[in-house]
Order: sequence, then structure tokens, then C-alpha cells
Amino acid sequence: SKATVSVLYWKQVKRRGTKPQQRHLKMQCRVAAALAVCVLAQASVMKYELYPYDSVAEVAATVVAGKARFTVLADGLLRMEYSESGAFEDRPTLAVVNRKTPVPQFTQSNVGGTVTITTARAKLTYTAGSGDFKTASVFKVEPVGSSTFTTWTYGQTSATDKGNLRGTFRTLDGQQNGTLDCSTTKMEHCEWGLVSKNGWALVDDTDVPCMDGDDWWTDDSGKMLKNADTEDLYLLAYSHDYMTALRDYTQIGGHIPIFPRNNHGVWFTRWYDFANKDVRDIVGEYERHGMPLDVMVLDMNWHKKDDWSGYSWDPNLYQVPQDTMDYFHQKGLLVAANLHDATGIGKWEDRYLEACTALGLNPSNPGGPKGIPFTLVNKSYVNVLEDVIVQPIEEDGMDFWWIDWQQGESAGGTGQDPRLKMNPTIWTDKMRVTDPKRRCVQNGKCTNKRGVVHARWGGLGNHRYQHGFSGDVAGLTWFNLAYQAYFTATAVNVGWGYWSHDIVGPGDDHEMFVRWIQLGSVSGIMRSHDRGGSAGGCKQWPTATTDCWNVRPYNVPRAYEEMNREALTLRAGLVPYIYTHTKKAFESGVGLIRPMYYHYPSEAMAYPVSMDKDLGQEPTTRQYMFGEDILAAPVTSSAGCTSTRMPLEEPCGVTPQKVWLPPGSWVEWHSGRSYTGPQLMDKKFANWEIPLYVRAGAIITTIPISTGNSIGRAADPYNVLEFSVFPGATSGKAAVYEDDGGTYDYLQGKSGWVNAAYTRSGTQMLFSTNTTGTFPGQPSSRAAVLKIVNSMPPTSVKVGGQAYAFSRWGGVGTWSYDGESMTVRVEGRPAPVTTTVVFQVDFAGGSTPDLSGFKGKMRRGHFAKRNLDETRVTPGSTDVDPNGSPMLRVGSMADTFSYTAGKDIARFQSLVGSFNALFANATAEAAKQTLVGKNCLVAMDTDAGAGVRSPSYPNGLQCDQATCCKTCSDDKDCKAWVFQPSQNTCWPLAVTGGVRSQTADRVLGTPTDFTRNGYTLELYQSA
Repeated sequence: SKATVSVLYWKQVKRRGTKPQQRHLKMQCRVAAALAVCVLAQASVMKYELYPYDSVAEVAATVVAGKARFTVLADGLLRMEYSESGAFEDRPTLAVVNRKTPVPQFTQSNVGGTVTITTARAKLTYTAGSGDFKTASVFKVEPVGSSTFTTWTYGQTSATDKGNLRGTFRTLDGQQNGTLDCSTTKMEHCEWGLVSKNGWALVDDTDVPCMDGDDWWTDDSGKMLKNADTEDLYLLAYSHDYMTALRDYTQIGGHIPIFPRNNHGVWFTRWYDFANKDVRDIVGEYERHGMPLDVMVLDMNWHKKDDWSGYSWDPNLYQVPQDTMDYFHQKGLLVAANLHDATGIGKWEDRYLEACTALGLNPSNPGGPKGIPFTLVNKSYVNVLEDVIVQPIEEDGMDFWWIDWQQGESAGGTGQDPRLKMNPTIWTDKMRVTDPKRRCVQNGKCTNKRGVVHARWGGLGNHRYQHGFSGDVAGLTWFNLAYQAYFTATAVNVGWGYWSHDIVGPGDDHEMFVRWIQLGSVSGIMRSHDRGGSAGGCKQWPTATTDCWNVRPYNVPRAYEEMNREALTLRAGLVPYIYTHTKKAFESGVGLIRPMYYHYPSEAMAYPVSMDKDLGQEPTTRQYMFGEDILAAPVTSSAGCTSTRMPLEEPCGVTPQKVWLPPGSWVEWHSGRSYTGPQLMDKKFANWEIPLYVRAGAIITTIPISTGNSIGRAADPYNVLEFSVFPGATSGKAAVYEDDGGTYDYLQGKSGWVNAAYTRSGTQMLFSTNTTGTFPGQPSSRAAVLKIVNSMPPTSVKVGGQAYAFSRWGGVGTWSYDGESMTVRVEGRPAPVTTTVVFQVDFAGGSTPDLSGFKGKMRRGHFAKRNLDETRVTPGSTDVDPNGSPMLRVGSMADTFSYTAGKDIARFQSLVGSFNALFANATAEAAKQTLVGKNCLVAMDTDAGAGVRSPSYPNGLQCDQATCCKTCSDDKDCKAWVFQPSQNTCWPLAVTGGVRSQTADRVLGTPTDFTRNGYTLELYQSA
């Protein structure tokens, strides 16, 4: 066996090493050569990864004690090896690729055979025994100084640690809300978290495949390159400093890449036999409905139908594929397509003969019944698959691949280790993310385009190959929706922060569809997908109300379409904020999605009450931080407004849900209401409301998304940025990352930061923005829009020293007021990005009214009015309301605020001062309503008694409760049945009772939803 050590490594040793260290290394290689395992240092630098990671640690970071070696990789990250041969493993593994980290300060001693290593965080003590680590008389790591880190003793693992905060597993395919306890679930590639309430986590890298100098994981015969160490352990000892633990792991495990900016926006895919015109029509529908779209994904129907595996266009659907790809690209969309690699390269593929020639195979007898069999232990096959078969499709315009999977987790020659660390999931992910760099090195076919893949999780180290496809959702249930919130946030504990879930809804429950879209909009990836439930033998809405799934967000009744548009627009607008957090993930290992305990490790409510049940169904497992400044607590249960789940023309019901606010001040996104934590709140959320809470004083940066300009917006440079300043602080700052959105130029520092800051002093706010850094394609000028949330109107506005006048409808170079959100809006003129632009906003002196919650009250008031308008019973709508029509006035107040803010400030102030009293009157009026509409039966709980009211005589009871029950038969629950005299028939209350639409025979809500305890009143009470 060759025992060659790389020249690069020897140069480093000679530069830094001492003679004893050199002698030890030579001794290692002599012993290892005799045992045919000395390939330790020759493969230290990786060729095709994001960086040329070096797997050989600095000599100064290592301490050798007999057959044990300890490496201090960071002050809380220790590698602990035992090698029976005395030769230690220096090659990269799938989980660890870079050990050449800066050497932290530490001390070491070896007294009487006891080795002690002390860093700023931890102290390792090791006294060797007669053999391997198991025989050591002392082997422990204990905390240094004040710490919540509990002592780790050899033999303890993350599996035995009750404080481990869990990680993730391969897929949710067929899974029903399972625990992430890897000992219990036995799910493929289940990984324990790298963080724990007990302050330490252990990674066992012993069985993980090593890689050679060509970033390959087998020898020439296809045998896995095994770790030369008898035992190879990594201990992360970071107490509750969870984010630093992730940062330091990604220093050795490799960086999370910045994937294309488009992918941070809105995706669409559906398993359907779309042809070229069909996919263009989908884009057109999104455009017509004013909904954003940034990525189009073609499911497996794009390729020939000879097999589930396929790498060639179906010529019946795409006769000129380049034409379809050009259409997508000129719209600003990226395109991906589904791959199933299981069968291999079939005889039907367009370039099958070329592949056979490249591999030296007989096309008539290629080795498999359908063609060239799939393998991942033959480098030649993999390169031919990628370069001869796949690359031409990419040259047609395919931007990246969605790797689906049918072949299990040990196919293609993998599965050679007991824990299935050698699996096809992680390797196909690696292949396709690193293809651009590999092709450049091997073939000179260089592209600067970022490698990205959409695929399942293959184990620790897969974070280098983003982003995640969680598989086919097991079923459309509220429990499964809730679980995805927990599953998404917990995966961050292993660096997998960008899970993408199938966002789809049942055709007979538009409310659930809305809530799923809302969850997706505040997830790592927002991807609508239907795996086949939207067509076939099922029946479509609105023809039928059951069976078919719905993946098209516009294919719902009007009110739900508005909610879906609002959620998707929120996502698209937040792309600068979201993309900035992917840059943070690249730098720190922690990006957009963060478990609550990352920011609030000392708060009990930040941790799951249980990690094994009710996951996502209560605050401690449902909510998470959506970046540094936004808390997300998505609604994961139904309002329960109709037991039959009929599609409602107007939504009904509000959903009660608990939300835990951590310490500090927060502003509720949808209502504008300010809160102070810590507190556990009992809230009620209307269907359109996504519970988001912004740190007081934060600046949230967005791009404007409009109905006529919603397609491909994530691809656009930031020509206009909106900066929303939330109340609650006297100063604040933010920075927005920007680059070209699609190439590797960011690795060379070709990128920029848009900086924003403000101060409030007395009656003045000063806001400034500037840009640092440059890159090709950066806008030469940019317009900034300042939005001051929950603000009184200004008395004067200047930008760059130039006065801006009020404009009711806004416009560049003006200020306006958005009465719906009580927000001052200043639209700056485009200015060179090299300049600093200063906004000066002055306000009147004196006391400032509290505008907290105005936004939510007006929104709910307007919606309640709309609900009552359906049955034409809104007070004051057909006659003079003696109470002064408070409901109508609340529902129409926003426009008045918008107008008077700049035209009649005295009236504005008067309306603000009386608004809360007006709202209280509207609430009281709502409580008195008898909601009887056209052709409807409404059970009421009134002073006259409960019963069924007559459509002809709404002020009298058709029958009392006892008569109704008796008429319907004694064995029926009268709360669930009503009697309709005209037909002499009993009907289920949820079907016939309730307020019905004027235009369609659909129940708008059950009677209970529209009475004293019902929806209209609840809208006010919980605002």
C-alpha cells in the first residue's frame, strides 16, 4: 500500500511543526503502511466542494497520547480518536470535511499518564487503560467556569442524553407526526441534534465513509473507504450557546451554501401531465390573479414514460424544450424537474448509445434488463450519467434538479456500513450540487452557476447540499400541518434549516388550504405541490365538495383567494429579509428558521413541553423565530365553524390559539398591537391572520409586490427597497445582503450590504440608508421607501434635504398615509447606491396617541361588515341606525384616516381619539344582531328562548327547542338537528342551519358561529 503524504501537508508540517510531531507523523505512516490503511493525508484538500476544505488539522491543535489523539477544533469542539493501529484518520468524511480550523487557546499536560486539555469552555481528562477508550480509567469532559454544561463521561451518547433537542430524519413520506427520538423511530438517517439542554452533544463519525483525493467514497473495486480509526468521536460542549455550536460545526462540516435568490420566493409544482402550453398557462394564471411565482418545477411527467426513471424530454409534450425554458427564463423564473434515478440509464434515453460508448458497454447487453444499471460505487458511471445524460438537459435550460427516490437506501452498491451513512440520498445530493465545479476541473466545462438540489436528507453533512424535500405528505390533516412547523424548526439542530413541504389543501376545506399556504410562507422554502390527489378518480371543487386536493392557490372562493394572495405576497415581499438570513446561514450555520431556545435558552417556555406528543399543536413546539426579528406562530388548527367542512363562500369562525411571547416588546404584524413579554397569550385569529410578532424597534426590509408585477420578482435586483420601522425603540438598524442571486461570485466577495439605521429624538426621526460592496449587476441607483408603522402623520418630510409634499395616493418624491395600517409612507427618489440618503421626518409636539391595535380593529371591522352584508342585516345598511352605525364607520374608517392625515390633521386627531370608543360601540351592536338571511334557518340563543326562527318572521320562533326535538324524534340531539316545516323534515343543523349566501346554496356558517358567541362578535372581541 502506498504511504504517500501530500506535498501540501508536508509543507504545512515543516512550516509549523516540531521535530517530535514530525517523528510521530512518520511513525503513524510506517505503522499504517504495514496495515494497508495509510491513505490518511494524501486526500486532505477537497476538489469539488464550495471551498477547498482541508481535512488535516493544524498540528498545534492535536495532542497524542499513545493510541489516542485529541484535536481541539474550537474552544467547545473536541475530536477524540482511538486507533488500534496507531495511525489516525485524516481524510474527509461525509460529515466532516474541514479540520484545518484556527487553533484556539488551550493548555495541555500529561502527568502520570493522565492527559488534561483545557479550553475556555471545557476540560478533558483522559487516563488510558489497557486497550481502547472503553478501558480508560478516566475519560470525561467537564465545564470550565460557570456553565449549564453538565459533565460528559465516555459511554454517554446523544441517544442516552435526555436533554438532546433532536434533529431530523430522511423524509416525512407516509409518516404521521412521529417523534424525532432516533432510538424510537428507527427512521432512515435519523440524526440527533448537535445541541442539548444538558450542554453537550456527541457525533460518532466512526462508520461514516471517508473520501479520497477525487472526493470519491470507494476504492477502485467499489468498496467503501472506511475510517482507519477504531473510534472517531466529536464532542460539542457549548452549554446553551446553541448558535455557536452550529457555527463551529459548519466550520468543520462545511458551509451552508447561498442557493439562488429565486428559490427563496414562491414555487409551484404538480404531478400532472403538463405540456408546454399547460405550464405557460399556469404562469399566466398566477399573473392574472396577482400572485407571485419564482420557481416552476416539472414533476416526472416531463420525461419519457418508459419508466419512472427518465432523463429525456417527452417529445409529445415538449417538442422544442428550449422554447419552454426560454419562456420561463424571460419571465424571471427558475425551472427544476423531477428525477428518479432508480432504474439507471434506460435504453429509451436519447443519449443511451453515447453513454454505452463512454462506458465501453455493448448497447445490446449493458448489464441490466432495462439498460445500464444504477450504481453509485462506479465513478465512471456517475460521471457519464451527469455529463452525457443529465448535462444536455441542463443546457436546454433546466436550472436544477428535484431528486425523488424509489430505490431504497442501500441501492446502487451503497449501504456498506451498519448505520447506512453510505446511502444514495446524500451522494446524489452531493453529485448534483458539486457538478458545476467537478465538470470545470475535469472537463474544462466551466460555469459560474450555483449548484443546488431539491432532495431528501441523507444524514449529517447533507447541509452542504441544500435544500430539503420532505417527501409526500402522509395526509391532509390538521395534525400533519401542525407537525411540519415543529419538524421544520427542529431540523436546524443539524444544520438542515431549509425543509420544503408539500403545500396543498383538501378541496373541501379551503380554510386548511389557507393555513397550509400561510405556514409555507413563513417556512424555509415555500413550495406548492400535489403528489396526485388533485386529479384522477376524485371530483373537483366546485362541482363536488369532496375528494380532490387543491394545489392552485387561486382555485378557491374569492375570500380565500384573497387570503392566499396575501400570504404569498408576504413571502415574496420578504425575499430581501429571507435571503439575508441565508447569507447568515452561510456564515454562521444558523439562518432563517430558529427554534425559540436559540434566542431564549434560559426561558422554560422556549423548550418543548414534550418532544414526543402534540408536536406543533401547542406553543412550545409550534412557534419559532423567522429570522432574528420576527417570531412566527402559524395557526395549526381549525376554527371549527362547520362540522361538514363544506366549502364556504365566506370564511367563518376564528381560531383560538395560545402564543408565547418571550421577554421584550413585540408588535403583532397583522393587528399593529404592541405586547410585552414574557407572557402566554390566549388569542383568537381570523382566517387571514398569520401570527407574526416583530421585535419592537426592528427594521424589516421588503420589496414591493403589485398585482401587475408579481412574476419572477425574486430574481430582480433591489431597485426599490421598503424599510418598515416598527415602534417601540428610539433607534435601530438593519443590513440587507445582496449579490447577483445566481452565481458563485459571492465566494470572491462580490456582493453588497444595504445598511439602514434610524434614531428618534423628541419630535424628529432621522433615517438613513447606504450601500457597501459591489458586484456585477448591482443597481447603479436605488429608491428607498420609508414606512413608519403605528405613526401619527408628520408635519414635514425631507429626503436628502429636499421637502416632500403629501399625496393622497402616494408616488415617488411624496409622502402619504396608509390608514389601513396606520403607517407613514415616504417614497424616496432613486439615488446612486454610492451615496447615503437621509430621511428627516418631523412630528407635532405634545402627547402622542397610542395607535396600538388600530390596524387589526379596522381590518376585522371591515370583514365583519362584509359578513353581515351577505345577509343584508348590517345595521344601518337599509335604514337609519339609531346607534349611529358604528359597525359601518369602523369598517370604512381606514380611507378616512388616509385622507385626513395630510388634508385635515385636526379631524384625523379627533377620529383617532374617538376610535376605540367607536369600536366598543360596534362590538356591543354586533352582540345584538339577529342574523337571519334569505332562505335560511338560524337557531338563536335569545331572551325569547332557543329555537328555529322562520325566514318569513325573523322576530318570532318557528318552534321552540322542545318541539323541535320532539318533531325530529326523541333519539336525535336537538342541538344538532332542526325542523323545516315547509318540508316537514329534520335536517342536520350543520347542513341546513346557518346564514346562507345570497347567490349560492352554500352555508356561510352554522348558527352558533353567527350568534352572541359567534364570528362577528368574536372578530371584535379578539381584535
